[in-house]
Amino acid sequence: MEKVTCNYYEFFSGAGMVRAGLGDQWRCLFANDIDAKKAATYTRNWGGAQLLCGDINDVTADQLPGFADLAWASFPCQDLSLAGSGAGLEGERSGTFWAFWRLMQDLTDESRAPNVIVLENVCGTLTSHGGRDFKAICRALRDGGYRYGPLVVDAALFLPQSRPRLLIVAVRKDIKIPDGLASSCP
Repeated sequence: MEKVTCNYYEFFSGAGMVRAGLGDQWRCLFANDIDAKKAATYTRNWGGAQLLCGDINDVTADQLPGFADLAWASFPCQDLSLAGSGAGLEGERSGTFWAFWRLMQDLTDESRAPNVIVLENVCGTLTSHGGRDFKAICRALRDGGYRYGPLVVDAALFLPQSRPRLLIVAVRKDIKIPDGLASSCP
């Protein structure tokens, strides 16, 4: 069987757990995290060739090489978390979603929009500011030419602890979703 390779960008990469999860059939073209300690761990785990340690607000589309089938963003949760400040997407940390989204729009303008975007965060994203922050993310995805759907996955399915996470999976509207993969796509 021939090995399939897809390309991806990993934003807010931390130690590179998305890279670990995707495995060797996926090739990381670019990874980014602002935290020097996390970047050092990423480098120890995966090497530093694709990693840019710095603020996502300073990243430009011309720093993103090639075309990525997938863009993954596990943007900071502190302002969306039920235990957090309550600032939501207007907060300094969780508001970095907008810097990520600016990059996706810039890639679209260059005809390099990723086929799939996955956003990972806390379930508080769904209820932050009475649901308005979740609606803002959905509106951005829709207006950016993506179909999307939220999914909550709890680590208790795999580990002896409960840690529910929200995944918002967005697929470009011009990409055919295989029959049976999604129950309905607007």
